Amino acid sequence: MFKSIQKTLVATVVPVVASATFVNPGFAETTETVTFKLEEATIEDINRAFDAEALTSKQLVQLYLNRIAAYEDGGTFLNAITTVNPKALETAAALDKERKLKGPRSPLHGIPVLLKDNIDTFDLPTSNGSVILKNAIPPDDAYITKYLRDAGAVILGKAAMGEFAGASYNTIDGQPLNPYNFKRDTSGSSSGSAASVAANLTVLAIGTDTSTSVRGPAAVNGIVGLRPTTGLISRDGIAPKNLTFDTAGPMARTVTDTAILLNAIAGVDSNDPLTLNSEGKIEKDYTKFLRTGSLKGARIGVARDFFGGDPEIDRLAEEAIATLKELGAKVVDPVYFDPEFIDFYVRNGGRNIRDIADYRFKEDWEAYLATFGPDVPKTVAEFVKIYETEIAVSPLPVADSVLSLLKDSLVTSTDAPEYQNLIDNVLPTATQIKLAVFDRYNLDALVFPYQTNFAAPISNPIESIDDPTFVSSNRPNPATLGGYSSVGFPGIVVPMGFGTQGLPMTISFFGKPYSEGKLISYAYDYEQASKKRQPSPLVPPLPGEVIVYKARCVLGLPDRAAEKLPKFKKVPVCRSLQRP
Repeated sequence: MFKSIQKTLVATVVPVVASATFVNPGFAETTETVTFKLEEATIEDINRAFDAEALTSKQLVQLYLNRIAAYEDGGTFLNAITTVNPKALETAAALDKERKLKGPRSPLHGIPVLLKDNIDTFDLPTSNGSVILKNAIPPDDAYITKYLRDAGAVILGKAAMGEFAGASYNTIDGQPLNPYNFKRDTSGSSSGSAASVAANLTVLAIGTDTSTSVRGPAAVNGIVGLRPTTGLISRDGIAPKNLTFDTAGPMARTVTDTAILLNAIAGVDSNDPLTLNSEGKIEKDYTKFLRTGSLKGARIGVARDFFGGDPEIDRLAEEAIATLKELGAKVVDPVYFDPEFIDFYVRNGGRNIRDIADYRFKEDWEAYLATFGPDVPKTVAEFVKIYETEIAVSPLPVADSVLSLLKDSLVTSTDAPEYQNLIDNVLPTATQIKLAVFDRYNLDALVFPYQTNFAAPISNPIESIDDPTFVSSNRPNPATLGGYSSVGFPGIVVPMGFGTQGLPMTISFFGKPYSEGKLISYAYDYEQASKKRQPSPLVPPLPGEVIVYKARCVLGLPDRAAEKLPKFKKVPVCRSLQRP
């Protein structure tokens, strides 16, 4: 609806040189030349440029709009963004004025964030990837949308997603493309969120994860993605896929930015009763876990059930494990799950768990539809009818998997004995089995390659690409290890390198419920030692994305020491003196 409105606005940001005049008594303060690059820019990079008045939020947003215009509507059509916020520049300008008058609200003040298009925004459509809902505007913001706005974030727009939170294709935009290979999939269903972050179309994005939909796209697009403990983040105002497993999750290019984003969206919400279980378990500040040396002495188990797919991925994972050892981790290798658990819960989790868990879909989906106005269909039956008539003859027909979800929900019920057995027995058993593995080996976390193959060739209702270079795998996929239990387990994926064809993959740190802080600390320690994240050469920088300026810095203080001193949070250690 709004996708093309702001993409035509192009501006050049002129390099600004700025220097401060005051000095903090007792400390040696100077200025240094800083080069800001939009490509791979972090929240810290941006805020330093903001503080030096070398960059404004309005300029920053325009730079990202330029990239969206070039790589969404230009020669490279990534299909990663469904809606661009037509008021993004206006919002950014207002936040710039507020910063001058009152200072920033949080580290996210003026920072662009994309939301997956199943997260409610009172001023933008929320489509859930369905053309039927292309113009459906919710009555209010989702819980996490409100808190992001309260933190000063700029909602840049809505990211494309797999329809009804499945796969990556949808009936609005079609197929999102992997920024590293335009013939390969982005994975799903947070397809646009991951591709946009990877392609530097935004600083941050929010995805949602039922089975794998934050971590899978993050893995094949080479970024950081966190699935938290289910209930750490409110699902209020998020279109449901399966509320037994659903959670939102932060997506970013660095672990640090992931932790900052998690701070803004984690919280207890009376509108989502599951979050009440998180009372007293949510950290006030997840950035406190960003410490090098965190892996020293940590007992990290290598889950060997998830090796043996593409040999290149195994090689990258072995290199990552070697790095963990170098960082002082006590690597426990091998760790295996019981074969019966792997067979029932992992290999056949779709049939044994997910198909039955989806008996609740119709009730949850129709309750969500009831929050919209009269122009939006209110029943699953209406959606099926529209898909089988109008959409079936359109250029972008619906995927069979979406129709199956809808049709199956018409003939199933949560009153069924198998559903009650799933909730009462099957899922609690999964929780106990996973916890037992941690206890048996006395582990702090498990690690494994997040997928056993790289991004798959594109395949959807309108297109199927044959790529003989793709190495398929029949090894167990660890994706459902996180969500499919009575308590959702957290996991974070971090770039671990590239295969010979230039496709990225991640290592996964997997932990016990509410161990997000610990996982963030391990992921950060590994990330800082390995530095495997790299931007795609297929979406290169545009003119005007580099700004050179002067900024204050402090001489002689060790790393992070300035943060412990009053009034030093905006005066970092001179980068020329920091340890690499």
